[in-house]
Amino acid sequence: MSADTSDLDGLMRDLRKIPAGMVPKLKGVVAKSAVNTKKLMAADARRSKHFKQLAPTIGYDLKEHSFGGDGVIEAEIGPSGGGSASLAGIAYFGTSKPGGGTVRNPEDAMLEEAPNFYEYAFKATEGLL
Repeated sequence: MSADTSDLDGLMRDLRKIPAGMVPKLKGVVAKSAVNTKKLMAADARRSKHFKQLAPTIGYDLKEHSFGGDGVIEAEIGPSGGGSASLAGIAYFGTSKPGGGTVRNPEDAMLEEAPNFYEYAFKATEGLL
């Protein structure tokens, strides 16, 4: 007994194309959210009386990888370089002595941007399935 599986085979081919088709669309989404998060973090630093100089050091780095055939897009956001960027730990988390810990935790900026990220991702991938 045999069965015609040509429709199923076609669907499988289409499903294999989806991850590759999503990477370029989602790369833009990750970049946009990274820029928004960077802006929130810089604004938080600028509001600080003691850590304003941290704001210009905040940037982001977009990275694209593949793992097991799946695309991975990530953004690393935060202070970088020497000088004022080295104060980030004290600005965000303080020390054992009084002072510091006065700039909002970077995770809060990420959580504030999350609803926008989900909306952008949904719109960017509409119709791919």
